[in-house]
Amino acid sequence: MALAVVIVTAGTVHADVRVTGDARAVQVDATGSNVAEVLSALATACGLRVKTSMALDRPVSGTFTGSLSQVLSQMLQGHNYYIRHQATEIEVTVIGPQGDRAAAVARPRPPPNPAMSLSEAVRLKSR
Repeated sequence: MALAVVIVTAGTVHADVRVTGDARAVQVDATGSNVAEVLSALATACGLRVKTSMALDRPVSGTFTGSLSQVLSQMLQGHNYYIRHQATEIEVTVIGPQGDRAAAVARPRPPPNPAMSLSEAVRLKSR
């Protein structure tokens, strides 16, 4: 599921979420909402793009203030994510729940070197 809305307005209402301000100073008032609804409202109000493949259904209620990055940090607590600032928008990519680890992958070994040094060739010949 990916949310991507790039309409900039102030005082936007989504479900039980009210967003005022802009990316520099935003206030979110949420009542009985979830993280996905808050992010959708921030997308509409602040030009935020959200990329995720997981459900962001943790309940959210309260008032959150600060820069958009600070509010995102509060909303996405417990998740691994990164924020990319672009010229006209901010993009947040939610990777997964915090604590998930990347799978360890063994480093491939280089193929054996078919060329022998002169000393190795001499040693093999003398056997």
